[in-house]
Amino acid sequence: MYKFVVAKVVIYKFYPVTSSVYSLNFVLMTQKTEHIYQAPLQGFTDFTYRNAFHEVYGGISKYFIPYLSYGKGKEIKKSLFKEILPENNKALPVIPQVLFSDATELFELVSILIDNGYKEINLNLGCPYPMVTNKGRGAAWLEKPALLNETLGELFAKGFPSKFSVKMRAGMTNDQDAQAVFAVLNQFPLEEIIFHPRTAKQMYTGKADPSLFVEALPQVKHPLVYNGDLFSVSYLQELKALLPNQHNWMTGRGLLIDPSLALRLNGIEVDEKMRKQKKKEFHDQLFEQYSERLQGSGHLLARMNQFWTYFSESFENPHKAMKLVKKSSSVLKYNAAVVEIFRSF
Repeated sequence: MYKFVVAKVVIYKFYPVTSSVYSLNFVLMTQKTEHIYQAPLQGFTDFTYRNAFHEVYGGISKYFIPYLSYGKGKEIKKSLFKEILPENNKALPVIPQVLFSDATELFELVSILIDNGYKEINLNLGCPYPMVTNKGRGAAWLEKPALLNETLGELFAKGFPSKFSVKMRAGMTNDQDAQAVFAVLNQFPLEEIIFHPRTAKQMYTGKADPSLFVEALPQVKHPLVYNGDLFSVSYLQELKALLPNQHNWMTGRGLLIDPSLALRLNGIEVDEKMRKQKKKEFHDQLFEQYSERLQGSGHLLARMNQFWTYFSESFENPHKAMKLVKKSSSVLKYNAAVVEIFRSF
């Protein structure tokens, strides 16, 4: 049984002279103690989102690109391929990820990424969705440690000019499955392991179990990154009390809700006026870029509606904010709804 104790952290108040992201990142560079990774979330953290986020907020050590994988007929969707194109990730510290069912798929996907100039690739052993695991991909590998050992042995024997890391969960249904997987991973020269202490069966329900991460520390030879339920500074303080030497963290939904979270996790307190201003700037930049990239108002409104499913949670009345967005049947009505949300909530 592990007990949380609130750890002491230093908060740096920041009242910038300008609204530029340069000012935010200047303070971050001088005070940064935690390394925050942006988790890859299909349908949310695409290259438009990543670039706008980096320009308006920054504060991310690594942006993970949503997984590259094969679809029907062993084809890669154009939308997935666009995510890895170098021209869509300029000046971003990005790490691509692959989702694979066997060694052949893995080697082919790795080759594609290397051909596009990537020097580090993340192996997805954690995706919990049944449509993925039923095909032997993602978290399904957690129940196949012997096959994983064989596959990784072949991968490293090929001498690909790339570093590799792993993102994984605690197991499919048993949170002790990770122990056998850790024993396999210890045999290979991985950069790091991003560990989400939750089973695939849990999906995103319940809570991640930090005690599983504590148990993993002495078992794993590689650097570990904590992933799971990091939504606030207060929870980071609890985790730091339990894991005082841990400095690498991944968060996905937390950043979708509050894009300033990475800055705040590093002790930078942005005043409320500035916080609201940056949220509006971020939204407007996303809207403008999606308007240029997507065809038709229906596609645009659908994408922004999806964006607001998490973003609305950063407002005082998320239910009303989301309701206004959903009721917007045209771009004109959507723009009016956004004005109302930022004015009233």
